[in-house]
Amino acid sequence: MVWCLLTEKRLLKKISYVAVLLIVPFLVFGLRQAASREAGMMTIGLYTPAEEGSLSDALLERFMEEKSVLRFLRYETEEEALEALTGKIVDAVWILPEDLEGELVKLAEKKMVRPVARVVEREDDVALTFTREVLCSRIFPELAYQTYVEYVDRKLDGNKPEKEELLERFERIQRKGNLFRAEYLDGTEDSGDNYVMAPIRGLLAIWLVLSGFAGILYQKQDEINGLFDAIPERKRILYSFGMQAVVLLNGGVIYLVACKILGVLDHLWLELLLLLFLLLMIAFFCNVIGLLVKRMEGIGVLIPVMTLLMIAFCPIFIDIRKYWAMQSLLPPYLYLKALHGVGYLKYMSIYVVFGFFACALLNQIKYRR
Repeated sequence: MVWCLLTEKRLLKKISYVAVLLIVPFLVFGLRQAASREAGMMTIGLYTPAEEGSLSDALLERFMEEKSVLRFLRYETEEEALEALTGKIVDAVWILPEDLEGELVKLAEKKMVRPVARVVEREDDVALTFTREVLCSRIFPELAYQTYVEYVDRKLDGNKPEKEELLERFERIQRKGNLFRAEYLDGTEDSGDNYVMAPIRGLLAIWLVLSGFAGILYQKQDEINGLFDAIPERKRILYSFGMQAVVLLNGGVIYLVACKILGVLDHLWLELLLLLFLLLMIAFFCNVIGLLVKRMEGIGVLIPVMTLLMIAFCPIFIDIRKYWAMQSLLPPYLYLKALHGVGYLKYMSIYVVFGFFACALLNQIKYRR
């Protein structure tokens, strides 16, 4: 315990280690600022010449108020909206007619379908194609209502109920909500509302690996400075694990606090168990590399390479599934998978066992006489 406290004191005097710790507060602050702002994956400009209280106006107001991965901007004139599209302020412009309700009544009466909204886009791509479905999903219920009114009027031979009664009945029989819901293997749902926070766990897990590399570098520096001269060579790995324990426990506490502040900490006990396994995996991963690479400069070269590999092959921004064997060697990969699939916990256990024996074997090989 005394040794751990002394090591902690030594580490906190190192500017490089303090700089590593300060990465997380800046990351948390930046993500909180980004998440609190109005943002979306795509920006849509909205315009209608219709008066306030009309169906077109009501639909645009609904777009402006709802929480979505799309960001909406409303414009007073069509020219302003198109200028915003030309200036790349928005990705597309949706223009609703002045009398949308009248247009839908005509379609219902004539039993036909023709365009009632105008969509102007700067380019044609898959993402913009999907955004059109959002517009259709808002207009279609209104068309369904007008079709319902026309059907009732025809069946009752013109003696249809009052508009309020028709609307009440239509609302009662109308099916609302999503046709599907996204959930993980453990049953938790993915709302997908705040995509800004989605990669936070992966980025923090990579930060923990970088902390582990920092511990290896400090251990090698101490070895160069002769602090291990009185310790038998084969037992020096115990000091390396001790350094890793101090560094990673600091990182683990900061990780939990950051997740709590950002609101992504769900099931505490499961989180603690998975984090414990992640820290053990990182300790063995970094020590194996420390045993294989003798020079500090070599580890310094490997750190950016490993960082890029973890960003590319761990499910942080995208999930690549073609290189499972190689991906499983990266500690954040199994951890991120286990967050929503507890079955991966067995692979993390296997990783820890093999990591222990790998460190023991490499240590024996390195210092055998």
